[in-house]
Parts: sequence; structure tokens; C-alpha cells
Amino acid sequence: MPRSLFVEPPPELPLSLAHFLNLAFTCIYVLPLIITKWTNPALFRPDVLATGWRNDPLVIKARLLSVSVATLLSCCIMHVIINAGHYDDLKTGLQSTVLHLGLFMRNRDILASLVTPVLYTGPFYAAYLSGDLPFRSGRSLSEHIHAHVQDWPGIRNYVAGPITEELVWRSCIIAAYRLAGVSRGYIIFMTPLSFGAAHLHHGYESYVKLGRTRKALAAAGLNTLFQFTYTTLFGFHCAFLFCRRGYRTSFGNSLARLNR
Repeated sequence: MPRSLFVEPPPELPLSLAHFLNLAFTCIYVLPLIITKWTNPALFRPDVLATGWRNDPLVIKARLLSVSVATLLSCCIMHVIINAGHYDDLKTGLQSTVLHLGLFMRNRDILASLVTPVLYTGPFYAAYLSGDLPFRSGRSLSEHIHAHVQDWPGIRNYVAGPITEELVWRSCIIAAYRLAGVSRGYIIFMTPLSFGAAHLHHGYESYVKLGRTRKALAAAGLNTLFQFTYTTLFGFHCAFLFCRRGYRTSFGNSLARLNR
């Protein structure tokens, strides 16, 4: 595809609308995970906080359904915005949406996508020392992968969670700001803030789980600050790759370890 596809387009959206879409997509994704008894039973029954409810298959299925619907809705909204008055047939419109949302990868971009795994050299080395890597554990690569995605927590952590998060926070939200004509620097350093903020609700869960004491508040606050920081920093990295190469980072694999 021509290089011109990867530069910022002329403004087509007001910046205020891009901000609104950022907030809307974040709320559409996060709020259903917090406010319903199916996706967050601990909100209605604090006594289940210590029972490992997050890994309950029924809760995971409800959450995966919620984020899947939220992601599809966000993509459909961006499809309408991207193509409003600009195409005469469905095929052309879909091609335009695929381009703006970065749902493609050229062969020459594969090497660039390997930048992300380099960040995990430390964890990979630790896994090597502990014998957890496929060639060290006596299992084949396919067996190793199957062991991690054979249950609902694995599907959430390594498949559905990473893919839906990248579609919403990289594809949709960045596309909105690109249509607003903001600079790459703005996209790289501002759009990930909502990604980090989307994880802040874990702080209250930690506070309740630790006993609602002053010490629990301090521990939950510190944990929340750390989580906000590393998710935002990782968002900088993913947004940079998106702006530089024009595609989502390896179909979500770059977020897999953050979702463990």
C-alpha cells in the first residue's frame, strides 16, 4: 500500500468529537464489566471477593460476551464515521474501514512486530531458567500453547482480552484522533491514558478484598498506581507501532502477558 496511507489525514472530525468517542468507547467497554451481577458479582456480594470469582467460567463467559459486543459496536460506529458520505458501495466502505483501523499487515511489517517480544526478554529468560519454555519442559510448542489456552482463563488472557483491547484502544480510538488531524505525538502520548484509566476500577476491588482498612487503602492505591503506569506506558509503545507501521501490534499478542 502507498506510503501516503500512513501519514495523518486532513482533519475530518472536530477534536471534541474525538475526545467524546474516546470516552464513549472506554465506557462502552469498561462499564458493563463493573455494573452487572453477571460480570462483577463481587459488587453485589462482597463476600465472594476471596473466592476467585474472576476465574469462574460463567463470569468469564459473561465478560467475553460483554467486551465482544462493545468491540463490535465501537468498530461499527467508526465504520459509519469513516465512510459517512465517502463511498458508494459496501466493498469500498469496508476497505476504507480496514485501512483506517489498521486491520492488515504487510509482509515487510512482520519484523517490526517483533519489537514487542523483545520487551519480554527478562520473563522469557526466567521461564528458560525455570524450565517452562517448550524445549525445556519436554512439551512441543503446540502442546505448550494448548496448555495456556485450553480453559476459559487462558482464552480470556491470551486471546479475547488482548484482541478486543487493541481493537478498541488502538484501532478505533486512534482512528478517531487521526481523523481529527492531531499529531502523532499527541496520539502516542495521550490516547493511552484512557487505556490506563480503564484499569483503575481494580483499585476498589483490591481495597475491599484486603479488608477496607487504612493499610488496605494504601496497598490498593499503590497497586492501582503501578497498574495505571505500566498499562499506560505499554499503550505508548503500542500506539507508536500503530502510527509508525499502520497496523495493530501482531493481532493482540503484545498484550497477552499484561493480561495474565
